[in-house]
Amino acid sequence: MSDGQNRDVGYWFALPRLVARIAGRKVRRAEWSRWEAYGVGLLVFGIGCVFLAHALFEVVRPWALRSLCLLITPVAIWIACLLVYFVNWLIAGLLRRLGLYSAPTNNPLQSVMIISLITLLALLLLRDESGWFRSLGAFWLALLALNLLSAAILRTRHVP
Repeated sequence: MSDGQNRDVGYWFALPRLVARIAGRKVRRAEWSRWEAYGVGLLVFGIGCVFLAHALFEVVRPWALRSLCLLITPVAIWIACLLVYFVNWLIAGLLRRLGLYSAPTNNPLQSVMIISLITLLALLLLRDESGWFRSLGAFWLALLALNLLSAAILRTRHVP
């Protein structure tokens, strides 16, 4: 039987790769990791929903309309995500025509675009007076900083 500790595990983000490597596991860079995709996808969707609901609550006062806003918010964020993907596709096509982008897929550009947008929302949440919103923004920024630091550590140690 194979030992679970020696199994080759793949992660897309640098932070879990570094943590697994410190724990003594063999790791590799993977293009797709189910749990990372679900976790980060839910976090990105959640930050978008929280930001939109908070912004709408500043404008909408009656509780009946606030309840309706809470029901509509996930659908609105989903539609906004589709628009972001479409704009990303247009930008990638334009950059390819100009010879500035040559990757075979839009994934790298899409990652940069989504991370930038969510980081902007996290910075705006960080400015809020409420501790919960501030904590959510700080959580995203801390994860981003730790992942970038992990990528730098892995790069300096020449680990793929």
